[in-house]
Amino acid sequence: MRFFSTGSSHHDPDSSPDAFSDLARFLRQGVGQQWRAEFEATEFESHQDRLRRRTLRDVGKMLLHRGDRLTLQAGSLRLSGQVTAGGADYVTINTRQLCADARLGMVALRVTKRHSGGAHAAGMPSNWRARLTQMELTQESVELHSPSLGVSLAGRIRAVAVDHVWLVDAAGFDSYLPFDEISVVTRALSLA
Repeated sequence: MRFFSTGSSHHDPDSSPDAFSDLARFLRQGVGQQWRAEFEATEFESHQDRLRRRTLRDVGKMLLHRGDRLTLQAGSLRLSGQVTAGGADYVTINTRQLCADARLGMVALRVTKRHSGGAHAAGMPSNWRARLTQMELTQESVELHSPSLGVSLAGRIRAVAVDHVWLVDAAGFDSYLPFDEISVVTRALSLA
């Protein structure tokens, strides 16, 4: 067994600079390496726990603040654009021709990360129902997409009711879509 001394005697071979190097190496390779491995494992587990507690709302906020490019897919509808706005349960992207609002729980998202840009959701409706109600109030032309029902209907939102959206098309026909089945709303970007 080897002992390390703190005394400085010329006759003590363990007080040489080589002995301190041996001690430092022993601590780095032995105990220090074990501590480092335990710390890394704990950090990994903590990070995994944070990821497991994350919600789609958290993901939406992250995408908005980074300004990522997003491809969303709902059935056969596939749109790509930059994230420009969002709320608690929806995200808004702009393509070259369209602005699309997508309900987070109803679409698949594929992200292309960006290292600059991003936006702040100030002034945007806080949730999906409020966003649809805003479109009702502005009476803008929209297209409602419901892949689960296999329909896409264009017109103006007449009313956002308790469990459905009343849409009136250009010919004056009424359509009623269950609120919970509407996954994406698109509209043409204004060229102003």
